[in-house]
Amino acid sequence: MLENLNLELIFKKSAELGLSNFRIYAERTTTTHVEIEHKDQKARHMESGGLSVEYQTSLQGCWTTLRTNQFTTESVLDLLGLNPNEEKAVKAAPKKQSDSFNLGKKISTLQLLVRKINLDNSLSQPVSFSYREKRQRFQFCSHPNKISEGEIEQGEAQFDVQSSFRGNPLCFSHKLSSSDLETLEKDLQKIPEQIQTKIQLGSTEKWPLPEGNIPVGWSSKALAKITSCFVRGFEGDLVLKNFSYLAHASLPFKFNFSIEEQPLKTNHLIDHEGSPKKNRVIFDGQKPRALATDCETAQAFAVESTGHSRREAFDRPSSIGFWHAVLKGHEPVASVLELMTEGIWVEEIEIEELDLISGYVTLNFSQANLVHQGQIGE
Repeated sequence: MLENLNLELIFKKSAELGLSNFRIYAERTTTTHVEIEHKDQKARHMESGGLSVEYQTSLQGCWTTLRTNQFTTESVLDLLGLNPNEEKAVKAAPKKQSDSFNLGKKISTLQLLVRKINLDNSLSQPVSFSYREKRQRFQFCSHPNKISEGEIEQGEAQFDVQSSFRGNPLCFSHKLSSSDLETLEKDLQKIPEQIQTKIQLGSTEKWPLPEGNIPVGWSSKALAKITSCFVRGFEGDLVLKNFSYLAHASLPFKFNFSIEEQPLKTNHLIDHEGSPKKNRVIFDGQKPRALATDCETAQAFAVESTGHSRREAFDRPSSIGFWHAVLKGHEPVASVLELMTEGIWVEEIEIEELDLISGYVTLNFSQANLVHQGQIGE
């Protein structure tokens, strides 16, 4: 990508044009989408990418962004309105071979998993399954002699069962997503056990309804979605614009948990502006300890960037967001479920609405069950 460009020439020409804070962002993305239904399977593999040039016409001027799908010096000079013929010959670097993608092996593994679900549970209708994987390699350059680069992995899987077991209807829908593909694939292996649990629940007797104040237990997946809503209030640009509940909250809070940012080591430890990602405490249970910032927001706060510039694609504007926020309880226990004599266990939720100014969230309990004596029931 950027290693194929004559960066010395490009930055020299940008300086001659009087452009300030000149920088180049390049990205190449591979997306895989697999659908499996009984014995049929479909797979699509797509590649996309391009680069964007950003600059200011003066130190206090507005930012200008120009984009192209071509990774060449000529295309960048053309964006700047210069004569592309001034390009100096540069030996193209060899293309980096993708060593992380093996579509055939992945499809075979997923087919075996779906087949196991169908055979083990004797379902009247086979399971349908879709899997989407995205790998993004990006580079950032604000100086002709330095290129920062990183890689982001994202994936999501959806299982759908509309079937019956021994004449009883069985409906099961489960969605997994993760920025760590290895973790996602491990979670997929747990799906057969969850479907078997669903079958067993359908054949049990009615469980007693809880009375009075009803305890609610949350799965790690459900709690992670709630946590993601909470930490959005710690995004620096929202705080600056008074669009965060933190701007109106009465501090200190009195919560028995803390939140830490722990970027995954499987991804490169820089953000999309080349700033380093670091482990840091975001919230200590009472007060914010850090806000997520990119370079521009950090400048407004007169601090260094915390490495939270995120970019979905080269043709999209950058935004601020946490990479891997981890909630830590002040009194950890081995299993919350075992402590519940009755109540409701929330396995999966959907965020229906989020008002960041007030902090109100509307949740949809898409999968919840009664609990009795530490056991999940109907």
